[in-house]
Parts: sequence; C-alpha cells; structure tokens
Amino acid sequence: MKILSVILILCVAQRGARAGDASPKYAVRAGKILTMASCGEDRADVQVINHGVILISEGKIEAIGRAEDIDVPEGYRTIDARDRWVMPGIVEAHTHVGVEGGFNDMVVPLNPELRLGHCVDPEHIALEKALTGGVTTIHTMPGSGTNLGGFTVIIKTDGSAPEEMIVREPGAMKMTQAYNPERRGGDLGLTRMGMSWMMRYILRQAKEYADAWAAWEQGDSAEMPKRKPELENMRKVFEGAIPTIVHTYDAWGVMQTSRILCDEYGLKTIPTHTAYSGHLIADRVATRENVYINIGPRLFDFYMPEGIQRHSARENRFYGMGARYHQGGVRNLSINTDAVGWGGLSQEDLAFQAAMSARLGLDEIVAMQAITINSARALGIDDRVGSLEAGKDADIVIKRGTLLDVTTPVDVVLVNGRVAYERKGSHLVEKRGPDDLL
Repeated sequence: MKILSVILILCVAQRGARAGDASPKYAVRAGKILTMASCGEDRADVQVINHGVILISEGKIEAIGRAEDIDVPEGYRTIDARDRWVMPGIVEAHTHVGVEGGFNDMVVPLNPELRLGHCVDPEHIALEKALTGGVTTIHTMPGSGTNLGGFTVIIKTDGSAPEEMIVREPGAMKMTQAYNPERRGGDLGLTRMGMSWMMRYILRQAKEYADAWAAWEQGDSAEMPKRKPELENMRKVFEGAIPTIVHTYDAWGVMQTSRILCDEYGLKTIPTHTAYSGHLIADRVATRENVYINIGPRLFDFYMPEGIQRHSARENRFYGMGARYHQGGVRNLSINTDAVGWGGLSQEDLAFQAAMSARLGLDEIVAMQAITINSARALGIDDRVGSLEAGKDADIVIKRGTLLDVTTPVDVVLVNGRVAYERKGSHLVEKRGPDDLL
C-alpha cells in the first residue's frame, strides 16, 4: 500500500511538472470577445471586441485587442475561433466540490481551526465536469451544519497541474446564520438568538486577538500576545485579507448577517443563498459597499409578502431573485450552484443558473457578470480572474454562443494558459505533436 501511494504521488508530480513546463504560447483569433471588463462608469457597460486577438504566454494574457492592432509573433500556436465567442472562464463563488471526504464537522457549533484546503483532490471528477461547462475557478467550502464550519479554499479546476491549482488558501471564512445550524440536539444554537450570540462571541474573541497582534507588530504594544492556534485563521479576516461568506435565508437572515459582520465588525461579507424573500431588503443591503449578495441554487421565490408586516398575505406569482436584488440597487451580485457532486445541480451548471436568472428578469450582461467578474470581486481575486484583460490569468472559454446560450456546447477551455478541455470534433487548436494531445 505504501509503495502504491508513493508511485501515485510521483505520477501526479510528474504529470504536474509536464503541465507546468509546457507553457505554450497561443494566439486566439476570435469572432467576438466579450471581455467582461467595464468600459464606463456603469459596471454593466462591458468591453466587446469584434474580430479580436488574444496573445497568451506564461499562463497570462499578454495582449488583447482588435486583430488589426495586434501582431502575432513567431512561435505562437493558433486557436482559430473566428466564428465563435470568446469569454472569461466562469468563477463559482459557492460550491463544495473538488475535495476528498466529508466537508462538515458536526461535533461542535464553532470550528475556527478547520481548513478545507487540506482536502483538495486534483482528480475529483466534478473538476473535470466543471471544465466542460466553462467553469475555471471555484470557491469550495465547508458545509452549513454549524455556525462556523471552517475556512474555504479557492482553486482552479484544471487538476493536471496540482501545484498550480491553489488560487488562495484559506479563501474565506465560512459561517452560517439561519436554518441549517439550528441545532436539534438541543444545545446552544437551537434558536436564532443562540446563533446570533455565538457569532458575536467568536467574532469578538477573534477581533481582540487580531487587534493585539496588530498593536504588537506596529510597535504600539511592548508585549507579544500569546499565540492561540484556534484563532490564527480568523486573523486574516480582520486583517482584510479574506472575506466571510455566510449561509443565510430570508429578510431577517440577510439583514442580521449584514448588521453583525459588516456594520458591527467592518468585515467584507458575502451573504449566500438569501432566498425566501431575502430580496425584500435589497435596498438596505445595497447601501453597504462591503456586502456582496450571492444567490443560488434557488433563483426564484414562489411568492412575496405584500408587505413586510403582513406575512399572512401572499401573492400567487414567481419572483426572480436576481432581478429583484438588482432592481433594489444591489450591484455586487453573483450566482452559485452550491454543487456537492451528487444530486441537484452539478458544477458545470453554473452557466445554466445565469441563463435562468436572465429568463427570470435579470439583465443578460448582469447575469454574465454574476458568474464571472462579480464572483471574482466578491472573493477578492478580480486581479487574476473574472475578465479578459492584459496581465490576468489566461482562463478562457470559447463557444458558438454566449455563456448564457445553453443550447451550444463549450468548445475549448483554457486554464492558466493551457488547453484544459477541447470538445471532441471542434478542431480549433493547432496541434504540433504527441505532447499536444488533449
């Protein structure tokens, strides 16, 4: 068994070394490039390049622009997509795939010491499937059975180069407010009073701990604080290095999460799910620049109360959550699948989630932003992914329609400048030898 494990590790390492050493240079010739980069004061105004070229080298976008403005150097392989759309790789802000074993420790309600990054599985089948749907970056996290499930990890979906997969670890702190962690064992957390108390309890401890270390490091305190391993992960939250993503539902949950995390502790906060009429207070969360709404997998409500104070009166109609949040002024809006690798939505369905949001009234460009640049902004990785711009990671999706056109399959996906997926029969990528077989 030990020998088998060593062989497996060596094989994975060699596979990753080949992937990293290859670093091919590509020239993508596109019919239309939807960059998802804002080109005006309104974020919904995104740059579109007709008959464009993208140069890729060392895993990054070297140059992007109109074909007549870019000279393709010698030695660049061609990806001929002159009759296709070229767009940024999709970014998933809330999923649970790509890790080995269970992702929620249910013994105690607060687990600030746990990190899911220890469980990344480069060969997880969900990652391979994600590529077929154009998903190139995922934020995978502990479950929502406890108030603080641990810390997440942000990874690329190309497992052929394991050493290049990690985008950030830890990615965020995962908390839960409402529903799932209402503990039926009868211990603390059975009620929403208990959940709110526990969140403030651990946040207060972590803030005092982070402040003490900041004071010592800045020379404002002569005494070095005693190290507390269980709070070390939370220091990154209060230093502003990572956000907090909070599973929550209904208007109460969205508002309570925004008050505790954003208003009281000044943290970058991602309320996620937010269904069951959470959009009723869209105008209130819209005023908080540090709150990023993330909806899904449920994208609509069957009804909405006629008034917040009249919960017995219901309207018999559907409401698109994305459209309602956007109409309420929320611009930091992203969409998720909450994929777990079995049943329900799969990771490759994220484009479908955006398409359904558009069908339910959300502007199409905003829907595409919600699975690309807005997800990246929420996670704080928009300097690397989410749009096609010079200097960013070369994570690219090529297909005959837009990301929202679920009737046309994805043809080619590049991750970190490598062709991670090419649909059989598409024949877009120039091949030069056996090492280029996909």
